[in-house]
Amino acid sequence: MKGFFRIICGLVAIAAVVFGFLYRPQNEIQNRQDTTWLLSLLVTGIALLGVMWVGRAPFTSKRGLDPEDRLRHYVQRVSSVLMVGFILISLQLLRQQVVIANEIEKPFFTENAEGTQIVVQDPRLINTTLSNQRGRIYDAAGNEVAGITTSKYKLVKRTYADSPIKQLLGYFSPLQFGNSGLEAEYDDYLSGQHGSNPFASLQRSLLNEPTQGNNLYLTVDPKLQQLAQDQLGTLPGSIVLLDGKPGAVLAMVGYPRFDPAELVFDPTVDDSEWNDQIQAIEQRWKALNADPSQPLFMRPTQGLYVPGSIFKTVVLSGMLDTGKAKPDTEWKDNGSYVIDAYKINDPNRPNQNTTWTTQQGYMFSLNAVFAQMGVQLGADGIRDYTNKFGFGQEIPFDLKTSPSQVESTKDYLTSRVAQAETGFGQGQLQMSPLHAALIAAAMGRGDGIMPKPYLVQSIKTPSGQLIKETEPSNWLQTVRPETAKTVHDIMVASATQGWVGQNGGSLPGSGAVIGGKTGTAELGNDLNNAWYIAWASKGDKLYAIAVVIDHRANGEGLRDALPRANKILSAALAGVK
Repeated sequence: MKGFFRIICGLVAIAAVVFGFLYRPQNEIQNRQDTTWLLSLLVTGIALLGVMWVGRAPFTSKRGLDPEDRLRHYVQRVSSVLMVGFILISLQLLRQQVVIANEIEKPFFTENAEGTQIVVQDPRLINTTLSNQRGRIYDAAGNEVAGITTSKYKLVKRTYADSPIKQLLGYFSPLQFGNSGLEAEYDDYLSGQHGSNPFASLQRSLLNEPTQGNNLYLTVDPKLQQLAQDQLGTLPGSIVLLDGKPGAVLAMVGYPRFDPAELVFDPTVDDSEWNDQIQAIEQRWKALNADPSQPLFMRPTQGLYVPGSIFKTVVLSGMLDTGKAKPDTEWKDNGSYVIDAYKINDPNRPNQNTTWTTQQGYMFSLNAVFAQMGVQLGADGIRDYTNKFGFGQEIPFDLKTSPSQVESTKDYLTSRVAQAETGFGQGQLQMSPLHAALIAAAMGRGDGIMPKPYLVQSIKTPSGQLIKETEPSNWLQTVRPETAKTVHDIMVASATQGWVGQNGGSLPGSGAVIGGKTGTAELGNDLNNAWYIAWASKGDKLYAIAVVIDHRANGEGLRDALPRANKILSAALAGVK
């Protein structure tokens, strides 16, 4: 019977610990209280004493025992109490250093005795974090876009230049919200935790000197970035310009966006201003998160948009690669296409002809022609080639990316109507602007290879010693090189003879070879995604671009996306001989 009660007490102790680790009311989290946990520890302590004392009558008289046994008995009792205390202290340390360590590091707001709201955080952590001399970030022209300023007390403030490149950097808010973007992805380098000379780090530690971070050097051209930002203006959407052969990002903008400087804490001001400053930053953070336009969202890499007719580039590649079509294969299109009693209208025909080649179907973006191609590729073919083009996969990049998708509902593509709609770029398709630019690059190269994009060219120590250099590499072989060359030529025909060419897409006078494709994805209620993807080749340079204007009222790729891309490509080509 005594053994049974000890087992019960042991189980109660375990249950109390598990309960205390896993359960914490929301009000206690917000107010940093530990009432539930302390009660769990109390129950655990009593239960452990029960395990050690049950059956040993700790409160009965010991007068019948000889002095030595009596002493041994009390020593055992005191020892058991000390052991339980040690166990409880160990559990508390385990919880603080492992279970809720991240929570403890974060500041929290409370009220002081006067009723004033103040922020509370470990002062040692604050001092260590704010004295770290974070690495700087430079654009391709060597301009500093993220730097630091230091107070006389050696506390450091993160600074951001008035540059359009700062929208790519993310935010740096170690005392409140953490990091995002490049500030997060390269935090180990920027903070000096990785890439620094271990002997120099040890020396600074011994001399109580602040840690020095390493510097990032980006591939972004500040002039092209500014032009891209100006072209996008305050229109929701994104523009991505790549150096098409290596995959380096030359410009990448999105809107809406936010200014990371708004979330920077300035420790160089007087201590009396710290609390007000933190609360002001907290309010800005709440406003950004509550904004329905989602300015914290990185649209070029994480935004997913219905692609419309730019997706015809993928369908065309699949049809040519499988041999299901050739450039001169003829298709019927009299203004509509009916599949399983579902009618697909085709408003894009340049004349009343009813027979069109594959190449003409692409040049004039004929929905009826590509609906038929989607059906011929079928569910397996569409899935196969979207997989080859990277759909459903995270793009390997310096920033987090959202995988493009071909279908969001299981077995959606088993329907022939779904295959037809997907064939001309509608259905359940979703694509990121970065992905669209990579598809253009793969065709512009003429070999079908999609490069691995990158934004960080190199990482160096504060003294200029190279730590890491990005070497261009390939991501995917989308189609056979001969297929890519054919698509390359058809895109040239589109940019010279098709709708793109008839609207200035060939960039007359630039001396470049251009291939391009517009897209107008219908979203309902007369709202469209206006797209344009293109590549431009001149000399040994190849540029690839993707432009999307999101949820544009009666938006069209030819009117809203193409002209913006042309200005950016023209500026990039101007410096190429």
